[in-house]
Amino acid sequence: MLHGSVEDLPAERARAGRRRVEARAALELGLRLGDLLLLPGMAVLSHVLCYATEAPSSSQRIVFGAVILSAIVCFSVAPVYRNWRTRGLIADLWLLLLAWSSTFALFSLYAVLVGLGDVVPVQWLVGWYFIGLASMATVRVLLRVQLHRLRSRGLDRQRVLLVGLRAPALKLHRLLRGKPELGKEVVGYFSSVGDIATRRGGDAPRRLGVLDDVPQYMDLHRGEFDQVWVSMPMGDTAPIRDMLKQIERFPVPVRLIPDTTGLGALNPGVHQVGDVPMIGVRQGLVDHRFRLFKRVEDIIVAGIAVVLLAPLFALLAIGVKLSSPGPVLFRQKRHGLGGKEFWMLKFRSMRVHAEGAGQITQATRGDPRVTRFGAFLRRTSLDELPQFFNVLGGNMSVVGPRPHAIQHNDHYERVIERYMHRHYVKPGITGWAQVHGLRGETPELRSMKKRVQYDIDYIRRWSPTLDVRIILMTAFKVLGQKSAY
Repeated sequence: MLHGSVEDLPAERARAGRRRVEARAALELGLRLGDLLLLPGMAVLSHVLCYATEAPSSSQRIVFGAVILSAIVCFSVAPVYRNWRTRGLIADLWLLLLAWSSTFALFSLYAVLVGLGDVVPVQWLVGWYFIGLASMATVRVLLRVQLHRLRSRGLDRQRVLLVGLRAPALKLHRLLRGKPELGKEVVGYFSSVGDIATRRGGDAPRRLGVLDDVPQYMDLHRGEFDQVWVSMPMGDTAPIRDMLKQIERFPVPVRLIPDTTGLGALNPGVHQVGDVPMIGVRQGLVDHRFRLFKRVEDIIVAGIAVVLLAPLFALLAIGVKLSSPGPVLFRQKRHGLGGKEFWMLKFRSMRVHAEGAGQITQATRGDPRVTRFGAFLRRTSLDELPQFFNVLGGNMSVVGPRPHAIQHNDHYERVIERYMHRHYVKPGITGWAQVHGLRGETPELRSMKKRVQYDIDYIRRWSPTLDVRIILMTAFKVLGQKSAY
C-alpha cells in the first residue's frame, strides 16, 4: 500500500500543477470576458435609464459602435490585461480609469472629425462612462478576492527554486515575500560560489543544499515547484552550463537572473531581435506600450489644463507685460529625451538682461533681476504653466525630471555620477524630486546629487499611480513652498 502511495504522488503533483495553470487561465479569461460583456451591457442600462424603453436612433447606434471600437483600441494599447495579477489593486484601477477615459477622448475626436457633435447624446454617454467604469472596477475587485481565495488553497501560486543567491535574487525573494498577491514564492536556494553573505535567521530564503544537491532534490520533489531561477556569477559560465546539464531531464522552466550590480544599470530588461536575445542594461520605460500610455496620459492632462486654465494664462500674460518691458514668454534651450535640445517655455519673471556667452546664472534670494510680479510667479510655480504647450508638442511630459539649463548639464555631468541618466525619459513640468522639496537654487553639490537620486528613482519606479501621486503632491506642496526665487 505504501508503495502505491509513492507511485501516485507524482501524478497528484502533476494534477495540482495543471489546476494552477487552469486557474490562471480562467481568471485571465474571466477578466476579458467580463469587460467584453459589461461594456455593451452598461450602454444598454444607461440608455434605459435615460430614455426608458425608447428604441435607440440611428445616430445613437453609430455612437455605440464608435465607442466600442475606441475601447478595443485603447484597451489593446494600454497594458490593462498584461500582467494584471502582478499589479496592485490601486494601480490596476488607475490603468482602467486612464484606458476608459482615453476611450471617450478618442471617440470625442472622432465625433468632431465626422461632424457628430450635434447629435451625440451627452446624458447617455456620461451615464455609460460612470456606470461602465464602476462595473469594470467591481469585476476587478471581485476577481482579486477570488484570486486570494485560490492562492490560499495553493492554486495560482508558483513555487520557485533558486540556484545561487546573488543580490538581485535576494531582492526578488524579499519582494515576493512582501507581496504575496504576486502569486510566487521561493521554496529555498542552493548555495554556489559568489553568493552574497546573509545573516542567520535573517530574511534570506531557506538553504536547501549546494549545487551538487540540485538534481537529487528535483528528483525527490517533482511537481512541488514550477520554475528554477539561476542566480550565479555570469563571468564564468562553466558552472552554469554544468548545472543546466545536470537538470535538463526535468522539464521545468529555467530562468537566469542577471546580476547587473556595478554596471550603472537603469531599468534592465530582456529584448530579442530576430532569434538573438539581448539584455538591456540602461533604458527608460521598458515596455513601449508604457511609453505610449504615458504619452496619452500627457495629452489628456495637458489638454484639459490648457482649456481650463486659458483665462489664467491671459491674466498672467497681462501681468508679465505690465511688470517690465519685454516678451511675455521666456524661451531657453534645454536637454530633453535622449539629450536632444528643445526650447522650453516659461512666463518671463525677470527683467530682460544679457548673460555672458555660455553662462547661465541661477536666481537667488533677493535677485534684482526678478520683477515683483515675477517673484510671485516663481514662488507659486505659475511661471511653469506654458510648459503644458511643450507637453502637447511632445518635448516634455507632465511628470518627469525637471530640465536643467544646458550649461548646468555640461557642468554637473562631469561631477555627478549617472547625472545624464535623467534623460532616459522626457523632462517634466513637475517631478519626484520637486515634491520632496528639491527645487529652485542648488548652491551645494549635495543638493543636486540628491535631486538626481530622486529623478533616477522615479525612472525606475514609474507607474501611472506614481504620476498621479506626484501631480497631487505638486498641487498641495510645491505651489506653496518658497524655495524658488
